[in-house]
Order: sequence, then C-alpha cells, then structure tokens
Amino acid sequence: MNGEQLNKILAIGFMAFAAIFFITFVLLLVVTTGTFVALGITLANESGDGQQAGIGILGGVFAIVFYVVLGLICVLPTAVASWKLFKRRRRARLWGTIAAILVVPILPLGTILGVCGLWFFFSAKGKQFYSI
Repeated sequence: MNGEQLNKILAIGFMAFAAIFFITFVLLLVVTTGTFVALGITLANESGDGQQAGIGILGGVFAIVFYVVLGLICVLPTAVASWKLFKRRRRARLWGTIAAILVVPILPLGTILGVCGLWFFFSAKGKQFYSI
C-alpha cells in the first residue's frame, strides 16, 4: 500500500469518526437538555413556585455549553484532519496526528485507525509523502 492510498483511507476514517462524534454529541445534547428542562418544569409545577424552573433551565444551558465544548475538542480536529488529508494541505500531518490521538481510545476501530495513522505520520513514508 503506497502513501496515497493510506492517506485516503485515513482521511475517510477520520471523517467517519467526526460524523459519529457529531451525531453522538447532538443526540446527547438534545436528551440531556430536555431532561434538565423537564425536571425543572416538573419541580416548578409540584412546588407551585414558578421560579424553580430556573434550575432546570440552568442545567440545560450548562449541558449545551458542555457538549459544544466537547464537540469542539473531539469533532473539529478529526474533521479538519480529514479535510486536510483529502486535499493534501499543509499541516495535514499535524492535524492527522491530533486526530489519531483522539480516536486511539475508541475500541476496536478507533485503535486500529489511530495506530495506523500514527505509524504512517511518523514513518519515513509519511514524512516523505508530506514533504512535497
């Protein structure tokens, strides 16, 4: 397998993980925010105090901020790495290394993709491929 083929496989793999991360975080965001808001409304209805709903809304806002930050940490580097690998842009090796480190803990496919990516980016073949 030459550098061109391995680069394309890594780009497709990183894009798949970016999509999986994005879909997962959006679903978790919707469910968590809905749960917090529903709990706040239920608490306000049961206590008779309308201001109790603020706790649920505050929890929903915290959930939104949490998942946006988590998405920026996990989705953005893998998506940028995939795009740069597809286009063979400058710094593709750097973004690819960051994305490979992010997906290594995800067993089993992330580990395979991450180790393969790290091997390629730090091998002589990878350094030569991106030296152009």
